Order: sequence, then C-alpha cells, then structure tokens
Amino acid sequence: MSTQAETGTLMSEFEAMQRRRRRVALLVVAAVVAGVGAWLTGPIGVVMIGFGSAAGWALAALGLVLLAAMVVALVAAARSRLAPESRPGKANARFDEPVPSRNPNGGHGMIGSGIGGH
Repeated sequence: MSTQAETGTLMSEFEAMQRRRRRVALLVVAAVVAGVGAWLTGPIGVVMIGFGSAAGWALAALGLVLLAAMVVALVAAARSRLAPESRPGKANARFDEPVPSRNPNGGHGMIGSGIGGH
C-alpha cells in the first residue's frame, strides 16, 4: 500500500514538473513572437512618424505594447520554471519532516573518520 502511495506521489510530482516545463516553453515562444513583432513594428512606426504619417503612431504604440508583452512573458517563464516550494517566501512541506536513510549501513559521510583514527 505504501509503495502505491509513493508511486502516486512521484507520478503527480512528475506530471506537475511536465506541466511547468510546457508552461515555460509556451511562455518563451510567446516572448519570442512578441519580440519579433516589436522588432518589426516599432522601428517601422518610428520611420513613419518621421514622414508625418498618423499610422506610424499606431505602429510605434503597438511596438511598445509588444515589447512590454515580451518582458512580461520572459519574467513569467523565469518565475514558473521553479517549483513552488523553492521560491522565496513559500513554505516547503518537506522541510520539517526528516526522512531516515533507506541504506541499512548508514551514510558514507563518516567512513574513515573516527576519534583518533587515521
């Protein structure tokens, strides 16, 4: 019964990790698309403003909006890359619950050391 519960927990953590990875990938793609759009519309809008066209203001404004969308998407991708427990200020449910080692021989940190040992 315990093994099934552990397997279920591991699978749910794996699925959550996969969802985070997909979300990060989609946000990065959205940031790239917004960046390309800002790169195309912004300078063209500025040039059209220089020629006195009213449509240049709309293109320049659209370029600024796309640039802001790119920054927001990149920040959201960076923040959603981390697991919720590892973010600053978030509670880590496993922090106060020490788990004994599964190794019956103990850990390897103290091998070869001892009082007066060589």
